[in-house]
Amino acid sequence: MILPETLDYPIVAVGDLHGQIDDLRRLVGKLERLPEWPDCALAFLGDFVDRNPGVRATIDLALELLDRPAGGSAVTGNHDLALVRAARLDDGPPSSYWPDRYRIGYDCRETFLSYLGRAATSWPSDLEALREAIPRRHRDFLASLRWVVEAPGHLFLHNGLSGELSATPEAQVEALRARRWERSTLGPVPGAATDRLWVDEYPVWLGADRGLSASPLAYPGKVQVSGHVRVRRPEADAVRVRIDTGGGHGPLTACLLRSADAPPVFISSR
Repeated sequence: MILPETLDYPIVAVGDLHGQIDDLRRLVGKLERLPEWPDCALAFLGDFVDRNPGVRATIDLALELLDRPAGGSAVTGNHDLALVRAARLDDGPPSSYWPDRYRIGYDCRETFLSYLGRAATSWPSDLEALREAIPRRHRDFLASLRWVVEAPGHLFLHNGLSGELSATPEAQVEALRARRWERSTLGPVPGAATDRLWVDEYPVWLGADRGLSASPLAYPGKVQVSGHVRVRRPEADAVRVRIDTGGGHGPLTACLLRSADAPPVFISSR
């Protein structure tokens, strides 16, 4: 599956889904009443999986929405990355990092229930069973998620750009476009947390540095729209917009962007 790298307005960004199929259906019902809806491209901000057993139905609906004439795109969240690499949905080599991390820290039981019909009982062999149970279209979708999607006045990514890298904001976005995370080219600031805690398989932009959701490095001329860290209500300033009000347990939020410089309009599922 090839997801677009760029979108044009109007755009509706949708926060972290985490298998919340009922909330997504309610949210779509509200979006369909917007006069702009037929022309709105969608930008999903990642974290489709885990925390709720509606993962399969949620991805089915997300794919259906992306098949609309107005289309859209989607970025990967840390939960999606963890599943993709732990279960090798990308057909890549085995990961030495993600299988244990996914089991311990990612509320993955519900993803197993959704696709496999049972919880994992034998780790890591059940990761292969999960891989085989996930429909090919879902596997291709999750493995093809972008790290960043761009619009004339906005960047859509799961977390945010980092001030603990010596790379400029422009260089970071170029690396995001290419899905590259390399110490040698990005240059973590010596002694910073990103330097001390660097993990070759876990980019800070996708979630490893949770602080980037609230305080990302500014990108000239563009506002970052992100999720990753749950907030009680949507937040917006000149640098970033945060819309993860669900976190797998609360209402979903969408953000309507009519143009590059129009203020965001927030729509809640509840």
